Amino acid sequence: MRERIVILTGSDIQHRYVARALADLPGLLAIVVTEQPHPSFIKRVRRARKRFGLGGMLSRALLKLMLRVTGETSRRQADLARVLGEPKLPENVPLFRTIGVNSEQTQALLRRLAPDILCVYGTYLVSQTTLSIASQVALNLHTGISPRYRGADCEFWPLHEREPNFVGATVHACTSDLDGGAVYGTATAKLVAEDSIGAVFGRCVVAGSALYKRVVDNLISTREINSFSQDLSAGKEYKVAMRGWRAEFKVARLIRHGLIRDHVNHQSNQGS
Repeated sequence: MRERIVILTGSDIQHRYVARALADLPGLLAIVVTEQPHPSFIKRVRRARKRFGLGGMLSRALLKLMLRVTGETSRRQADLARVLGEPKLPENVPLFRTIGVNSEQTQALLRRLAPDILCVYGTYLVSQTTLSIASQVALNLHTGISPRYRGADCEFWPLHEREPNFVGATVHACTSDLDGGAVYGTATAKLVAEDSIGAVFGRCVVAGSALYKRVVDNLISTREINSFSQDLSAGKEYKVAMRGWRAEFKVARLIRHGLIRDHVNHQSNQGS
């Protein structure tokens, strides 16, 4: 009996790319694109202050403004699109849109679809109630190599730590613990010497999409996946609040001084 597969994801370019990569999986029932509710400005400010503290909130606001004013935000989006193209969601797969990954609306839809395998990418933290709807397994694509780099912005932090060899992606069991589920596979991103931070993220998405498809294909064909539990002490969980202006300037400087170029040349020399 063929497994029933549902993709649960977002609507941005990287989400569409991954959904497109998984679109020809046998047994794919639907793609569920879920958006987060949009709270009022006051609620967003209160949430940010609680999450980052007043100083952190103001620092992040200033950083975002600076990136936007200097054109860096647009450049990163352009570099991401250069790597991923302009993927569209497949037209031959039923598409559903919901608000809130853990909302009653999303959970009711998933119960109706009754997936055996739930493929998650790019959502907010998924609750155990939502994940348990998958009768066989819920998987997640993380654009970082776990357990060494877990959490947010894990295409960024390996560069910050001068470890471009840890830029990549992980497919793991999706649990209510952030990027903490058993690992089914990792892939290293293939960087290009001229890559900026936007392009680096795109390379992680490309590597992760191919890995994701291989893992699910293997599950369908063999009905099992070799996996290993993560030793969380072997890495670090990075939070959104940690990526401030100092970290941004450091990574920009490292890239400008050849961190990625030297890594690519080293990899090329090893392969020759």
